[in-house]
Amino acid sequence: MAADYLLKALLSVVAMLEDAAKFGMDSHSAVNALESAAFELDQMDAPARREFAEILDRIAASADPARQEWIRNLPQNLGIDLT
Repeated sequence: MAADYLLKALLSVVAMLEDAAKFGMDSHSAVNALESAAFELDQMDAPARREFAEILDRIAASADPARQEWIRNLPQNLGIDLT
């Protein structure tokens, strides 16, 4: 599904931004980008939130075991309530 690929791309970008913020590589821009992504995702309506959660679970299930928890916790870490 196209949505799966889009979400995988988003996850990759968020991971890179988190690393940049953590290691001080233009951390201000990285934090701003993360906040912008979180804001946009938080604007989803209930059906979109459910679909997002389903896709996230599907991606986590097929991911490397070391990344599964990070993927599943991403919405919470960004302050997004998918319920």
